[in-house]
This record gives sequence, C-alpha cells and structure tokens, in this order.
Amino acid sequence: MNCPKCNSSSHKKNGIVGGRQRYKCSDCGYNYTVEIKSTAFSASVKRQALQLYLEGLGFRSIGRFLGVSHVSVQKWIKKFGQELEELKSENEISIVEMDEMHTYIGNKKYCWIWIAVDRVGKKFINCSFGSRGTETGQLLWEKLEKKEIGEVMTDHWRAYAEFLPETIHTQSKAETYTVEGYNSILRHFLARLRRKTKCYTKSLEMLKYSVLLLMKYRNKELTMFS
Repeated sequence: MNCPKCNSSSHKKNGIVGGRQRYKCSDCGYNYTVEIKSTAFSASVKRQALQLYLEGLGFRSIGRFLGVSHVSVQKWIKKFGQELEELKSENEISIVEMDEMHTYIGNKKYCWIWIAVDRVGKKFINCSFGSRGTETGQLLWEKLEKKEIGEVMTDHWRAYAEFLPETIHTQSKAETYTVEGYNSILRHFLARLRRKTKCYTKSLEMLKYSVLLLMKYRNKELTMFS
C-alpha cells in the first residue's frame, strides 16, 4: 500500500496499532496502517478451523471445507499455538503414567513425544519432544517434579530408571493402560501423527503447537470452546 499522503511506495514497518501493521513513509515521514480487507475471515471461522483440526482434519481438508487457502489455515493454527497458555494440572497427583511415542519431522526424521497423564484425573499433564534418550524424558520430569506425585508408572524402557525416583517408580506394561490410550488419542485426532507418507510434520515448532493444542482441547482448557 502506498503512502496515502504523498503516494510514495517507499516505507518501513513502524509498530502495531489496533492489531494492524503500521508503516512510516520514507519520503514524507507520515505514519499509516494498512486497512483490513473486506475479505478478511472472522474469528469464528478461525475457531471453526481450529476445531476441525483438533477433530482430525488436515490443513488441506479444512481449507476445502471452509473455502479458504490451506496456507491460511496453517497460519491460524500456528497463531493459536503461539498464544497458548501452559497446561493446567493439580499440584497433587496420585498416579502419573508416562510413555513415549514416535513420529516424523522435516525430512521424515524420527522425533519422539514423551507424555505424562493423570490416571485418576483423566487428563494430559505435560509433554516433551526430542530423542528417545534420557535427556528428553528428563525434560518432561522437570516439568512434573515440583508437584506432589504419589506413584509414577512406566513401561520397561531403560531411560526411565535413569531420572525417575526409585521410591515412586514402577515399571510394568500392565500399569500404562491409561497413557497408551492417550497416545492413541493423539494419533487419531492429529492427522500429522498418523502416517509417514502423508501429513507428517515439517517443523518441530508446528508439532509442538499441534500436540499442546490437542492436549488443551481434550482437557477442556481452551476457553474459546467453553
């Protein structure tokens, strides 16, 4: 958009006003903002796109359904993720179950998602992303260790014993039934977690936003849907 005062096309960004980008004309110094296009989509359409995404549709499917560009859908989901608050959970949790699941990012490289769930409260607690090694599990435990936790249940993956306190840790495949069910929720309701050949994540950033948004959604913590 040219300067409305002198019609110069030379300008630079100069902050945000009312949610819109402000520019400063390089020739006359006049400040102006770009008008919102009449074709801009409403907040309700963006919320609908998010809900469809968290119910299992991919960006292209949502775009076809709503009659918008899949690139716009991707930008909306990313923005929702950037504005996301921390997951809420109780400070006292009697039984925590932890597990790890794999997916792909970038050039179809492995990425592991470690998740923790509250067996009694039936909620996602938190997650971490990285390798299947101890360091990624340790990142998850650091998010939990300030809470009062009664017991922690995991499978027999050796990394758990390296960072979980032995006094509260039980390794048994029979004790991870809740978290395994929550793993299946992630795979079922996020298209990017289903197959290596389709819809896999191109960036770790979008993977994190997607998983955390779904966790908040399943925990009934997204205020826009309350």
